[in-house]
Amino acid sequence: MNQMSESSKSWYAIYTNSRAEKKLALELSKKGITQYLPIISTKKQWSDRIKTVLIPVFPSYVFVKIDIRIEKLRVLETTGAVKFVSIGETPLVIDEEDIDAIRQLVTEYPDMIKIEREKMLAPGKKVLIKNGPFKDLRARVIRKGSKSSILVSISGMDTTVSLELDSELLETDEEN
Repeated sequence: MNQMSESSKSWYAIYTNSRAEKKLALELSKKGITQYLPIISTKKQWSDRIKTVLIPVFPSYVFVKIDIRIEKLRVLETTGAVKFVSIGETPLVIDEEDIDAIRQLVTEYPDMIKIEREKMLAPGKKVLIKNGPFKDLRARVIRKGSKSSILVSISGMDTTVSLELDSELLETDEEN
């Protein structure tokens, strides 16, 4: 089998069965398909103990880097895969920079990530983060008290990663 060139491959999001993200990621890896499942650890409280568990940053989604023309069916035939996140019939391509930004968040600032499952986000102000680890990242803002909660969103997915940042670090489009 000839190696497909990396340039013909793009990132896509796969919608998974409920709680099937880790199993799907493992099965995709076994098939030799490049996958990424961003995971953070969180503490869960039971009546008798507190346990640290690993949870997906984007529940019910796994990212894959594939040549959609050749590998689409192999992905969909994998146990746990439901469908590609698409616009109409066309699977949505996710920018490599967005995947890199998520990797950086998960790796370096997992404690700053709050998972928010919100189907309808009130339209917020678009801002540019002008300082700190997320310098030059464009984001959307929701005001909360004296701090601003920064939303890093990927279009086409109904999940948002939010960060609590001081408003001094932000610059609106009107300001620059």
